[in-house]
Amino acid sequence: MATAGNNFESRQKVLGYPVDVVNESEALSMVENSWELARTMHVVTINAEMVIQAQKDNRLDRIIRHAHLIVPDGAGAVFALKLDGHDSVRVPGIELAEKALASAARKGIPVALLGSKAEIIEKLRKDLPKIHPGLNICASHDGYIDETEEEAVVREIAESKPGLLLVAMGVPRQEYFIDKWISLFPGTVIIGVGGSFDVFAGAVKRAPVLFQKLHLEWFYRLMKEPWRFNRMASTLPNFAFQVLFNHFFNSSPRAISSSERHPSGGRRNHSTKKRRAREPQDRSKKSTESKESTDL
Repeated sequence: MATAGNNFESRQKVLGYPVDVVNESEALSMVENSWELARTMHVVTINAEMVIQAQKDNRLDRIIRHAHLIVPDGAGAVFALKLDGHDSVRVPGIELAEKALASAARKGIPVALLGSKAEIIEKLRKDLPKIHPGLNICASHDGYIDETEEEAVVREIAESKPGLLLVAMGVPRQEYFIDKWISLFPGTVIIGVGGSFDVFAGAVKRAPVLFQKLHLEWFYRLMKEPWRFNRMASTLPNFAFQVLFNHFFNSSPRAISSSERHPSGGRRNHSTKKRRAREPQDRSKKSTESKESTDL
């Protein structure tokens, strides 16, 4: 199974984690190139909270480092890159997903949706083809999947042969899920999109454009959902401190060489390598929205 390697020379590091310094247009071009070459691609949309979480989670750490495309979704990641002299811009996962859907509609690429609630998925099946004429939603399922039915659900989606699979389960569950099943999706671009389905369906409003331009989307969401405060307070100051400390006291950052981009030279072969033992999963159905990204 071919996998999409990253050919950009501008892959950099944020607290040791690889991040591609690309804009939205470049990221979309990589997605479209993967379709043309029938290559598998896992896209991670990284932010400050994910970085701090990965520092404590070996499995998430490994998944991020092995992703084919890692875009700076959050303002924190962009801040860290700019502090080190890189001309970085935000590539919000929700916007990349929207562009990918539009491109899939134009190119006749089948799309599968996985995550969120059943009523949200049903609404998206009706609404997205109206927004993107010609869009073929070949498969869909909500994110409340029992452990006993998970494999059957995934195999059914895989049999529909989607070129684009959007997984909206929140971090880190969506990353675990993608890593576990990506070998069943040869030639598919898979993007973890957090709570984007709720926004697409109109169930949740995205921050006003002004907040987006000022990189304050996270603050808007905090105002709307104050329950996020404790989680953000335990991660964002930590991230900022580490970034500043590394910038002023550690050696100058460097671009990641092609050999560092991926242990297998930029490619991942899921069909020949044994996966690490899976972490135990809750046997009850899991909510898809408990770990939604903060956009910072």
